[in-house]
Formats: sequence, C-alpha cells, structure tokens
Amino acid sequence: GMTFDQALALQKKLKDTDEYRGRFDVKFRQGLTYEHIDLMLSNPMLSDIRVRKALLYGLNRKQLTDALFEGKQEPALHNIHPLDPNFSDNVVKYEYNPEKAAQLLDEAGWKLDPATKIRMKDGKKLSMTLMTTAQNKTRELVQVYLQNEWKKLGIEIQPKTEPARVYFGETVRKGKYPAMAMFAWIASPDNPPRSTMHSAMIPTAKNAYSGQNSGGYSNKEVDAAFDRIIVEHDFNKRKKDMEFIQQRYADEVPVIPLYLRSDVATVPTNLKNFKITGHQFPDSQEVEYWDLGGDVAKKNN
Repeated sequence: GMTFDQALALQKKLKDTDEYRGRFDVKFRQGLTYEHIDLMLSNPMLSDIRVRKALLYGLNRKQLTDALFEGKQEPALHNIHPLDPNFSDNVVKYEYNPEKAAQLLDEAGWKLDPATKIRMKDGKKLSMTLMTTAQNKTRELVQVYLQNEWKKLGIEIQPKTEPARVYFGETVRKGKYPAMAMFAWIASPDNPPRSTMHSAMIPTAKNAYSGQNSGGYSNKEVDAAFDRIIVEHDFNKRKKDMEFIQQRYADEVPVIPLYLRSDVATVPTNLKNFKITGHQFPDSQEVEYWDLGGDVAKKNN
C-alpha cells in the first residue's frame, strides 16, 4: 500500500536514523504501470505533428526521473511495456534536443515573442492546459517540472487538477480535456492495446463513451493491423503487426510517454529470498521460499 514517494522518503529515513539503520530494506522493481500524457488531437495546436514532436524533443525525461525519482523509475519509450513479448525498440527515439524542438516550432509558425518569451501565431499564444488527478503529490511535481521545461521553449502550460472520480469518470472517459491529460495505464502483456488506439474506440455519445482512445487517434493502417491481430494465432505474425503499430504510434506522437513506474516493498534485512514480482500477482506469490534467518530455503528448479 506504500506509494513510490513514500518509499523514497522511508529509504532516506532508514539511512539517516540510527534506530532503524540496517534493519529494513526498501526495494524497487520495474512494474507494469506506464505514466504518460494523452494529447487531444482535435486541439488546433496539437493537431500539428511538429508541435507534438517538439514537446517530446523539448523534454528531458531522463533528468525528470533522476530529479524526481532518484533514477529509480525509467523513462518510457512508447506505450508498449518492455516486459511485453511484443515490445520493440525499433522505433523513432526522441532524445532530448531543445534545438530541434525550437526548429520544429519555428517551422510550424510559432515564433518566440522577445518580450513575453511565449511563442505566438496569428495573434494567439502557444498555451495549453495540462490536467491530472488532484491530491497526487507525484503527479503535481511532474506537472511543475513539465511546465518549467516547456516554458524554456516558449510554451505556456497551465496546470489543472480534478478529483479522481471526476477526472476519470467524466473528463478522460468522455475526452473533455482541452489539450493534455496525464494519467497511467497498467500493461497486460501480449494484450494488444486496441481499446486505446483503434479509431473505433474513440469515445463518443454514440458508443456511450465506451472506448478509451480519448485523444482521438486515428490511422487506417493501424486499425487494419489490430483487426488482423485479434484473429491471428501465429505469434510471429502478431509480433510483426505489433512492431508496425509501435513504429507508427511513436512516429505520430499521439501521446507523450513519460516513465515506467516501479513497484516498491519494505522488508526486514534478515528476510531472504523475497522478491517483488513486477507483475499483477502479489509479492507473497513465492512465500514458501522466504526465510527469516537460519538455513536459506532453495528453490528446486
């Protein structure tokens, strides 16, 4: 039940407090949760792929995870988790490059106003709202970080939070956010994310807002690949289509991938053979191999 930021604070306390030093370990392991920002593609600013690419090139995700999470959470490459057998890194990668980001914004017609330091086009500011859940310390810190980083490019970010029940029950579910929505998905390996990427999954009143493609991503070739995957039994053929989907998704930037959350656990230092599963089963899955001193139980492979 411990959150990631609580685990970091506890780890520091254990190191700095004589009473507890050496008695407990705080463990971290990459889990299946993927933090990202959905982009509202109908927004006139975000409908330009050059602006979307500039947002990624202008964001140092490695610095973000180092600064806020002490490097214990890894930047995400795209929306398919590295633990998924369909994961591919054969996609376009957006290494931190603020010069490239500025060039793309210039090409898109967003010129930096020397007085306000905000980019302008046709008399309008390059200003967008970034929404997320209220009373979530980690996400609020990330909001501030993103606001400061994109400000360096001349992009004005207006942070906004809502209670989770409103944010997920109304705003995200019905695609009511004006520009950006930050939240997370939990990966289910070898389960193609059709519900978040297929154009038929764009939530509308007509389908009772049943889809999860709230940003409105639509690509006929990607749709066709998903339609093939759901009836294909050959894993290699599915994997080939999944690689194509990842390549198109990464290239078209309908989301800003942020980082992969780590699972956490605190255990006494004399507990041997404990490990975080890194998946949706509880850490007690292999409790029969735990040992609190004495002979260490060995797993019979």
